[in-house]
Amino acid sequence: GRMGIYGTSWPGFYASASMIDAHPALKAVSPQAPVTDLFMGDDSFHNGAFMLAANFGFYVHFPPRGPTPKPPDANAARFDYGTPDGYDYHRRLGPLSETRRYLGDNPYYLMHLEHPTYDPFWKARNITAHLKGLKHAVLTVGGWFDAEDLVGPLLTYRSIEQSSPGIPNAIVMGPWAHGDWSRGEGNRLGNLDFRSPTSAYYREAIEYAFFAQGATGLAYPSI
Repeated sequence: GRMGIYGTSWPGFYASASMIDAHPALKAVSPQAPVTDLFMGDDSFHNGAFMLAANFGFYVHFPPRGPTPKPPDANAARFDYGTPDGYDYHRRLGPLSETRRYLGDNPYYLMHLEHPTYDPFWKARNITAHLKGLKHAVLTVGGWFDAEDLVGPLLTYRSIEQSSPGIPNAIVMGPWAHGDWSRGEGNRLGNLDFRSPTSAYYREAIEYAFFAQGATGLAYPSI
């Protein structure tokens, strides 16, 4: 009778979606680096600038499933760029339209080429407009060095504060790249040494406590 949900990146979006008209057993949800608004700052466009290399490199691994989907072939050859230099690859590829040669049958990629502005297509896919009337606790998580989903956690937290006042609603932002809070000690980022196990501390002192509180049914402290 007491359920908790969490997820990171696209699963973070699914966690956010689970909060809409939620089942009464849902007591605690943690959207982590949740994909929230693809045009304004998550994954696809950053402040309107199309993230070509990130999107091309992502969608080449997601071919259309067709009318009879089947599990992916674990032995399938990976996309061959022909060079370790990603900048050089895309420079030689030419205009953006040339990417259709490789991804022209991928509807997820094509929707980015067909909607290069913040039009009704993208606005309708901003999930924050639907995060209303929530009745459970929420802990949103993000990283200040997240190259994929930096804006999503901030938009999610802010929208819940505005549309669901009174529920336990908190946000954690740390010195992390995409999903780093869920793995490792978190004491380093590249050459930076934080001299503190930031990820381990988050998991043990914050995330565990958040879900344990929801499982017991006790009231959350002011967070």
